[in-house]
Amino acid sequence: MAIKIFRIAILFVISLATTFSTCNKGGLLGCANSTYSFKISAKVYPDKDTISIGDTIWAEINSPDVFIDQISNQQMDFSNANNMGTDMGFQKLINTSPIEVAGAISKFKFFIISGTLLPNPHPATEDSIIINFKIQDINNKYFFKMAIIPQDTGTFRFNFGDFTGVSRNNAPCPKADFTTRITQTNQHYYLFPGGASIPPGSGPDYYFYVK
Repeated sequence: MAIKIFRIAILFVISLATTFSTCNKGGLLGCANSTYSFKISAKVYPDKDTISIGDTIWAEINSPDVFIDQISNQQMDFSNANNMGTDMGFQKLINTSPIEVAGAISKFKFFIISGTLLPNPHPATEDSIIINFKIQDINNKYFFKMAIIPQDTGTFRFNFGDFTGVSRNNAPCPKADFTTRITQTNQHYYLFPGGASIPPGSGPDYYFYVK
């Protein structure tokens, strides 16, 4: 009996060693959680809080593939990621008191200049909010550029989601999370109820009025 228990204990230790020795097999220490935390900047232009139906808004990410890790403050080369992507949410302000918004994907046309717009598993409807996209590392930069063309009047907003669980082709572990912020752009928070006090560059949102 003691020999049997000893053998079971040895097998358990070997199993743990195997689990802990690799990060891409979903082990206890694996790659389930991201190790690095980066910031990535987006910009929106032209910088106008009021545009007309049919005008073009450009959304762009143009970032070197070397980042500062927000945890260690160390510079990290995070080039050649294979799943560098996120989503963008689009909403229309329906009512100001109380605040009411609705999905607004169907109120826009989208044209990708650089990057890949991922197919939406559901057709765009009046309630649709999210589009998904991926970007590639080209010439040592992550570059995404998309034209957003409104087809309806009203006050709108869109935002960039954070990039989560991003890994590299040549090194699946460790993974990284990217916090997205819109910089170099007036985000026109004042167009949204209660937004006048929000400092620029503090969030991933962009507001505009279409006449």
